[in-house]
Amino acid sequence: MPDTAMLQVRDLNVLYGDYQVLWDVSMEVGQGEVVAVLGPNGSGKSTVLKAIMGLAPVKSGAVMFEGKDLTKVPTHEMVGLGISMVLERRRLFSQMTVRENVLLGAYHRSVNKETKSRLEWVENMFPILAERRDQVAGRMSGGEQQMVAIARSLMSKPRLLLMDEPYLGLAPRIVKQIADMIKRVNQEGITVIFNEQNVQLSFGLSDRGYLLEGGRVVLSGTGDEMIHSDVIRRVYLGA
Repeated sequence: MPDTAMLQVRDLNVLYGDYQVLWDVSMEVGQGEVVAVLGPNGSGKSTVLKAIMGLAPVKSGAVMFEGKDLTKVPTHEMVGLGISMVLERRRLFSQMTVRENVLLGAYHRSVNKETKSRLEWVENMFPILAERRDQVAGRMSGGEQQMVAIARSLMSKPRLLLMDEPYLGLAPRIVKQIADMIKRVNQEGITVIFNEQNVQLSFGLSDRGYLLEGGRVVLSGTGDEMIHSDVIRRVYLGA
C-alpha cells in the first residue's frame, strides 16, 4: 500500500437497478503511481472507474480523493478537482476535427484560460495531433483516435487520470504505443489508474494492481507479484 494515498475506495457497493455489481470493493492509489485493475468480462472493473467518476450509482461506501468524498460530487465537477477520464471506445465526436475534439477537454472554468498552453503541451506529447489537427476524427485509425481521447483528457490538467480499457480493439503494435504513452503521461507527474484484461499488459506497466472477480477484490499486490500469482493463473488459465 502507498504511504500516502491520493485515492481511497472504501467498501464500495454498486447496484444497477436490483443487480449488484460491486461488493465491498476497497483499493488505494498513491500519488504518482500507475495502478491496474484487472478482471475477466463482467468482473466489475469498468464499474470501479465509473463509480470513482460518478458515472455509476453508489449504494454505500466512500471514494476519497485527497480527503474529499467523491460520492457527494457531481460528475461535471470532477474535472475541477483534478480528475479526468478516458472513456472506453474513445467516444470522440466523429464528425468534428482532431483539434475540435481535443479542445473540448479544456471547457472547464478551472483550465479554460490555459487552453493555448495546454494545447501546446499535449501536441508536444502527441505530435501527430498537430499534423492531423484538421482531419475529421472519425476517419482516423483506432490507435490514432485513442491518442485524441487521451489528449482531450489531458487538456483539463488532471492530477489523476482514469482510463477505461485503453487497449480495447487495438492491434498489438498500437497497444505498445498506447502503453508507452501511459508511461510518458505518468512521467509528467500524473497518477494513472486503468483497467484491462491482459495480465502482462496490465501488471507489466503498473506499480501495483488489483484483481476483481465477481465484483469483489480477490487479490492485490505489486505488478510483479500479480504477474506471478497463482490466483491470476487460476482466474485466467484455469490452473
